Amino acid sequence: MMKHRILTYFVFPLFISMAVVGCKPKAATTEQSSSVVLNEQTAQSFATSIVRSMEAGDAAALNKAIDQAHIKMLVCDNSIVYSGFDVEGGQAYFEHCLQLGDQVVNALEHGGDFAFVRSYQEDGHQHVVFRIYNDYIIDFYDCLLDTVQGKIMIEDCYVYSLGTQLSENVKYNMLYNLLLQTNPESEVRWLREAEELTASGRHREVVSLLKDHEEELKDYPLFYQLYLVNLYQDNPKTFLSRLDALKERLDPRYLLFHQLHGCYTGGDVAGTERTVEQMIDYTGDDPIYLFLLGQAYENHKQYDKAVECYEILDKSMPLFWDLWQSELACYKVLKDQEAYDQCLRRGEEVFGLEE
Repeated sequence: MMKHRILTYFVFPLFISMAVVGCKPKAATTEQSSSVVLNEQTAQSFATSIVRSMEAGDAAALNKAIDQAHIKMLVCDNSIVYSGFDVEGGQAYFEHCLQLGDQVVNALEHGGDFAFVRSYQEDGHQHVVFRIYNDYIIDFYDCLLDTVQGKIMIEDCYVYSLGTQLSENVKYNMLYNLLLQTNPESEVRWLREAEELTASGRHREVVSLLKDHEEELKDYPLFYQLYLVNLYQDNPKTFLSRLDALKERLDPRYLLFHQLHGCYTGGDVAGTERTVEQMIDYTGDDPIYLFLLGQAYENHKQYDKAVECYEILDKSMPLFWDLWQSELACYKVLKDQEAYDQCLRRGEEVFGLEE
């Protein structure tokens, strides 16, 4: 039932090619007080307003909340990347890489969900954590906040599915693309070859290639993004044990992100529960975790247990497409015609479907 492309969904959202995609104009973001003080209350208010804007289809609200000037300063500590802004399309590519709002709105338009799940303070810095869900995948944006000219802005953002800060991902992907153009025989040739092998489904070869060139490539976030995708695709049944061997080299959030997806897609109910308990320490609790537990039960063919999770979830958050589809599938297997018909009618009401 679960797709094996599960781990690939967020790995290649914006960064693989140097092609520049224009951004559609969106409505302006909500103005904030010119004298806002950043604290837990104002951080939560900021995060809530971002969610409302995303639900209204206003991708610009999140895009403009990202402090591009600060991230540009971070990426320009690499001299090659710094020079890349003088290349035609360099600035536009940089800006395109920061369009998180477009990703969120696209997910919502395709039956997904977006939520603010946690705020916290660490080392004197205020953070807010957003959760995005689409097509059986969850991801988290852990955003570091600051004030710029009296407005709350996102200074940088740890993206769970990328395993790194947004600024680091942008810097090394800009470096990768620039070196492909100016020095194609440098170490990035191995990343390009790994991409091509991945696209052709030669997953075991990718794993071997990347292991052989780890020392040259390990600073590139794309290295582990490609490595883990292909590690999973090569053999989903051994993925978790092979992932565990990397725990000393991976950010614990990145490890847990992949561990969670490996567990519930493989029908490992106990593993899913353990991983969720650990993730909550970082992300805060979230009803969507109950859906993933239901997925673990469903993939383990414990359809009655899966339905219990889904029915509880029906009461705690709005119906979304994948929840509805999963419930229908379980009721069909369980031959519960009454529940199936009720679920069908509810979906027709929410999604505007004709019988």
